[in-house]
Parts: sequence; structure tokens; C-alpha cells
Amino acid sequence: MTVDISEKMGADTAQALLAGTINWKQYDGSRIASNASGGAVYLAMWGQLFAIPDAATFNTVFNNWNDIIVSDYLVAEMPRGPALSSGSFTAVSVTSPAQYLVTLGKKLWIPDPATVTRFNFRGPVTIPHLALDYIPTGANVS
Repeated sequence: MTVDISEKMGADTAQALLAGTINWKQYDGSRIASNASGGAVYLAMWGQLFAIPDAATFNTVFNNWNDIIVSDYLVAEMPRGPALSSGSFTAVSVTSPAQYLVTLGKKLWIPDPATVTRFNFRGPVTIPHLALDYIPTGANVS
């Protein structure tokens, strides 16, 4: 026997309950757009969508425009983070192989090559060690 939960609770309550069960982190690393987003593309990271502000930023962060998921549902329902900073990029210093996504006023450590591949990150720009040290550290990319 099936029970329509809308008979037991309001539709808004039922939708909120179901939304809490979705593991949004399963989409981390994906670039996502929707038919209704007017061409906007988002990065899924930490279970949230981060708008990519412009094509130039997309091109400095990602290898290519391939494999963008088009999903009206994900764009409408996934929690939102702030937009990535215009001019975001990936970086390494001249003295360390550690790679970072530089955005939102922080450097976010990219822990391994598998993460670079999953996120489709472009090869990093090499910057002076002191410059990279000066940028505050944020959460790891995962």
C-alpha cells in the first residue's frame, strides 16, 4: 500500500523533508547549467552551486566547455554559494607543487590529481611563493 504524504503534511513540508535527504555533494566537480538560466554556468562544490561570473573566468579555471550538465532541477534546487570571483584561476608557487583554486579572496587547496581531473581544472599559473603565501587559505576543494 502506498500513501500520498501530501495527505499527511503540506506539499511545502514534504518537499523540504525530501530535499534534506539529497546528497548534493555527489555533484561536486560538475559544471551545471539549465535551459532557464540564460546561459549561466555553475560549479558544484561542497554540495552547493557557485555561479561562474563570465566566460573569461570559466576559461582561466577550466580546461574546456565539455561535459556541462544541463539540468533545470539541479539549478533550481541545489543550495547556492556565492559566485566565484571574476578572474579566478588555478595556481602553484615556484617552490611547491601544491595546486590551489584562487577565488573568493582565498586560495583553496586542490588535494590531488584526481580532484583536478574531476573538476576539469586548467593547468595552474605559476606565481611567486610570497604572493601565494599572502593569499588567505580557505577550505580544500573536494
